[in-house]
Amino acid sequence: MPKKSPFRELDVVFFGDSITEGWRGTSFGQAVKKKQENTQVFEGLFDMDSGGDYDGLALGIAGDKSPNLLWRLQHGEMPKSLKSKVFWLLIGTNDFLKENNCSEEVVIMGIERVIEEMMSLRPSSTIVVNGLLPRATGRENGELYKKNEKNLMDAIDTVNRQLEEFCSSRDDLVYFDATELFVEEDLKIGKGRYAKVIPQELMEDRLHPTALGYKKWGQEIVKELKKILDGQLTIER
Repeated sequence: MPKKSPFRELDVVFFGDSITEGWRGTSFGQAVKKKQENTQVFEGLFDMDSGGDYDGLALGIAGDKSPNLLWRLQHGEMPKSLKSKVFWLLIGTNDFLKENNCSEEVVIMGIERVIEEMMSLRPSSTIVVNGLLPRATGRENGELYKKNEKNLMDAIDTVNRQLEEFCSSRDDLVYFDATELFVEEDLKIGKGRYAKVIPQELMEDRLHPTALGYKKWGQEIVKELKKILDGQLTIER
């Protein structure tokens, strides 16, 4: 990604895990060949030098859970010199990993603690909380729900509902749900809830967006930023 001028204020900074790092075309800081198109998508949307509507920065680390991101924030990853009108948060999906086996309540507590830290560090900025993206790992057809069986997607739905409630009670928080951007009905299965799947062209592994998935998601992020930043001009373009 092109270097930003040190005098340029950013419009949006993204914080998160591998999904956020994926915007940069890397995983654990290493370039991944199949993710390089993601970088082009990011620059086309969030780099004004490349034709984007806004200037953005993606700060994600693969594998991070809420406590990891909290540690990063508390140890210098949001310095005073990092200026942005909007901070966009997506964290929590890794908290559901088997080695943690966190309940929905614990996952929510972790995310809310990260939000509170961001609010204390940037009281004058808008913080957007992106709901957890859908997951269907381990399911060949991307199927999200099973009848008479509670699974990961049910837990994600619970977390997202409570995050939306949490954000709605605060003027400086915005909740953004991207679930439906990645979900379609598979008419071969049927209709309604139990026919919902994640198409492989949007998430090849049913967890991380493909370049097409990032583009679809990013375009909606831009629309949300337009609403938030209406009338606010980024300085030193």
